[in-house]
Amino acid sequence: MDTLYQQKKSALTRDRIIIATLQCIIEHGYESTSVAKIAKLAQLSTGAMQYHFETKIDAIKAAIEYLHDRRLADRQRDMANMPASADPLAYGIKVYWQHLNKEHFLAYQELVIAARTHPELSAVLRPAYKKFLKTWRADYSQQFPIWGHNQEKMDLVADAIQYLLEGLAYGRLNQQISDKNTKALIQFMTSMMTEWAADNFDDPTAGSD
Repeated sequence: MDTLYQQKKSALTRDRIIIATLQCIIEHGYESTSVAKIAKLAQLSTGAMQYHFETKIDAIKAAIEYLHDRRLADRQRDMANMPASADPLAYGIKVYWQHLNKEHFLAYQELVIAARTHPELSAVLRPAYKKFLKTWRADYSQQFPIWGHNQEKMDLVADAIQYLLEGLAYGRLNQQISDKNTKALIQFMTSMMTEWAADNFDDPTAGSD
C-alpha cells in the first residue's frame, strides 16, 4: 500500500512540475525559465524539483511530450463531437484554429522560436514533432476515409491547412494581423481548401453496386 501511495504521489508531483514548466515558459519565455522558477510555480523546493528532473532541459522534454499528447487528445475529442451536418474539413479547420489560440500552442511557439539558437532544445523538439505529426496524419486518415486512396494529396491538404493556420497564429503573436483580417483569411482558406478537396478527391466506391 505504501509503495502504491508513493508511486501515485510521485506521478502527481511530476505532473505538477510539467504543468509548471509550461506555465513558466508562457509567463517568462524559454530564456528566463529556470529550475528555480519552475519549482516555485510547482510549490516545491529546488531539491524536490531536481529529484524528478535534474536539469531544465529534462523538464522541457517531458513538457513537450505532455504538450503534444494534450493537443492530440483535445483535437480528437473535439472532432468526435462534430455535428452530423458539418463539413468535416471546414470543421477541422475551425477546431485547429481554436486550439492554436490556447496557451498550449503559445508555449509551443515560444519553444520553436527559442530552438533556433539552442541546439539542445532543437534536438528535443525535432523527434517529438515527428511523433506528433505521425499521429496527426493517422487521425486525418480515419476522419477522411475518402482521402485514403491518395496519401500524397491528403498530406498536401493537411500540410497546407496546418502551416497556413500556424503561420497566421505566429502573425498574431504581437497583433500584427487584425481580428478582421484574421477572420477573412480563415474564411478564404477554408473556402479554397474545401473546394480544392472536393475537386481532387473522388470516392473510389462511387457508382459501385
